[in-house]
Amino acid sequence: MDKVQKVNEKIMIIGIIVGFALGIYLGIDHDDLNFWLILVQWVFFTSLILTLISAVGGYYANMRDKSVEFNIISVIRVFVLNLAVVAVSASFGFVFCSIAIGNFSTAY
Repeated sequence: MDKVQKVNEKIMIIGIIVGFALGIYLGIDHDDLNFWLILVQWVFFTSLILTLISAVGGYYANMRDKSVEFNIISVIRVFVLNLAVVAVSASFGFVFCSIAIGNFSTAY
């Protein structure tokens, strides 16, 4: 396992918490299209920020161990993983909040 992925494992809980909070925010009033667009932007930017933190931490760990190699493929994998984690936790937060407050529509 690469150092970038090891750093990402330590900060992945932040992505889960942020995604769940975004899903709860969206679940309160999900009829507005702007909230959906804001959610997609926040999921993307949160994943990007978490990936940059992991990449910088992995690069620093490589420099500390005097290892110069830095794998860009692991950074791409970490970004896709962060994107999936934040999006899935946002969907769980949305479903949880919609059921909890009864703000879901039924199809007739």
